[in-house]
Amino acid sequence: MKKIVALFFPFLLYANMLQVGDEITQVTLHSQHNQEYKLIKDGMWIISWDKESTSVANRYFEKFHMPKGVNFLVDASQVPSGILNLFVLPKMQKYKHPILMSYDEAFNLTLAYKEDCLTVLYLKNRKITQIKYPQTQEDLKKILK
Repeated sequence: MKKIVALFFPFLLYANMLQVGDEITQVTLHSQHNQEYKLIKDGMWIISWDKESTSVANRYFEKFHMPKGVNFLVDASQVPSGILNLFVLPKMQKYKHPILMSYDEAFNLTLAYKEDCLTVLYLKNRKITQIKYPQTQEDLKKILK
């Protein structure tokens, strides 16, 4: 029985993932500076999933600044709290742009994902109109210009 569940588990996760046309719920997150933000309903959510994709986005926003109408989310649900508090947050606090920390694993699992990429959700009236997966700063620059 465990083998059957393990075989279908990836499909169950994908079935719950938000897709183009789906409506997003209003979410409130805190930044690396502990400021509260309500995620925008029109614009873009840029989501990073690991150290590498977070670094790509942070380097871009340091150079070109974060455009209006963009929320940058980081999946912090998989980082142990000790590592998060001792290493990750102090490093993120050096950045001026808001980095919204998402600790809710169930919520994060609903967000579109592609290995080794950022996820960019385009939103209009709380509905996802498009999803892109930039991998490099150059890819991100093309999306945000």
